[in-house]
Amino acid sequence: MVALAWLWSALAAIANFAFRYPAFDQFRLYPIYLGLPFPDNVIQLENGHRPVLPALVRVAEILWFKADQNLQIVVGAGSALAAALFLMTTIARERAMPAVTRAAACLLVVIAVFWLGNARMLMHGNELVHAYFVVLFAVLAFLCVSKARQGNERSWAAAAAVCCCAATFSFGTGAATFLAVLVLAVMTRLRLASLAIVLTAFAASMAIHLAGLPGDKGVRNSLLLDPAGNLSVLARWLAAPWMRAWLGHGEPPIEPWLQNSMSAASLGKVLVVTANWISAPLGTDAAARIAAVVGICGVVAYAAALIHAWRRPESLTTTRVVALGLSTFGVGAAVIVCLARLHLFEHSPDQVFADRYLPWSCLFWLGLGLYPVAGNGTATLARTAGLPCAAVVIAAIFLPSHRSLAGWSATVSRHIQQSAVAAQLGIWDPARFEDVAAPSDDVVKSLALLKQRRLSMFAEQGFSFVSGPWRAPAPGPALDAAYAHVSREFEDPHSHRRIADFEGLDAPNAWAAG
Repeated sequence: MVALAWLWSALAAIANFAFRYPAFDQFRLYPIYLGLPFPDNVIQLENGHRPVLPALVRVAEILWFKADQNLQIVVGAGSALAAALFLMTTIARERAMPAVTRAAACLLVVIAVFWLGNARMLMHGNELVHAYFVVLFAVLAFLCVSKARQGNERSWAAAAAVCCCAATFSFGTGAATFLAVLVLAVMTRLRLASLAIVLTAFAASMAIHLAGLPGDKGVRNSLLLDPAGNLSVLARWLAAPWMRAWLGHGEPPIEPWLQNSMSAASLGKVLVVTANWISAPLGTDAAARIAAVVGICGVVAYAAALIHAWRRPESLTTTRVVALGLSTFGVGAAVIVCLARLHLFEHSPDQVFADRYLPWSCLFWLGLGLYPVAGNGTATLARTAGLPCAAVVIAAIFLPSHRSLAGWSATVSRHIQQSAVAAQLGIWDPARFEDVAAPSDDVVKSLALLKQRRLSMFAEQGFSFVSGPWRAPAPGPALDAAYAHVSREFEDPHSHRRIADFEGLDAPNAWAAG
């Protein structure tokens, strides 16, 4: 029931607060999608990534749905839900696991995939598609490896390789699925012919990714090998979910607004107080030190799981294979990010905890949580009660940030709606665009293209009312409770017009802003 409630809260947040207009990196991407012919517009390098499959969804949305964001939201959320359902179905079939343990494992799956610490990825259609395509294809690849042990080994190995290719061309971290599948193939003792199929697919994907498509030098030049720096960042990067949910809220917090929001509720206040107790003796660099310790503990636990899997391959149930795959994928994604973003992390250390990386590190910890309890051994008290107790504690730790970031989602969604109205009115409002957009030149260019082609906010009927000559409406009925006031004034930096932003009450309990 807790898992269903958590899932429902996340899906309700997506349905209500997913961003219905362009925001963030999308303003850099629309000039590519609208300015280049197909298929050139879907194979371009995007910030070091090759999201060919997500780009196909975005271009289809432009062609068929006026760039209204809904196709990306539905496909992305559907991918996240499908990945979670595949995982939960796999767990439910493990009859050697006690029922209460299976239920607790399903709760961990829902938290890992639908924790709103990932709100930026879950609410923004652009991010939603490429992130959860990777998650879905990774889960499918690991299930294919497990199937390969039961017969038709080469066919299932080829299917796993196809899933890895799809993940690779969904987002940069998708290449880590190849590492995970190869590790699983070795641990499950698949034949060399199966390994050769996966390695061939990997070599072909990397050849295309790094040298066969436009912008290949940008991919290669972004990689920086510095073993000490890479390992230090890797440990802290893996710890990000725990830092953002709990341990990073001691003084000084890694996200001050989130600390304040969590402190408003009793459970959140407990997390903030305990985080302060832990961080107080460690000084101003407490977050980095705590994260390094947590990350190292995770790596040690992962190494122990690898050793156990190698020594006891007969213990690898389907759930255990998938769990080990998830953790291996998380480590591989960490390696890719730490190689490609080391310069960024050196100049902005707190970026190692950025929310845009959380889906991958969440999968790492999910795999570590599932592996110990998913074996086919005799049910013991530790296996029966251990995971349910741990799942309750984990849910309690992650719930306050889940609730706070639902509020963040609502606020940012409203802000983006207001920026769309400003764009329809031809107003450049720095307060609206500053926090939700890419650099201003990209925003101006994208808005011009969207307006020219009547896409997104410019495809709405409301825009037709303001795009032509204004006509005063017929007098309406008097509203006794009507009230309006100017909340602020500013000068449009582009048109140099004086703009008033007003708020008002046009009926009881109904507020309007413009």
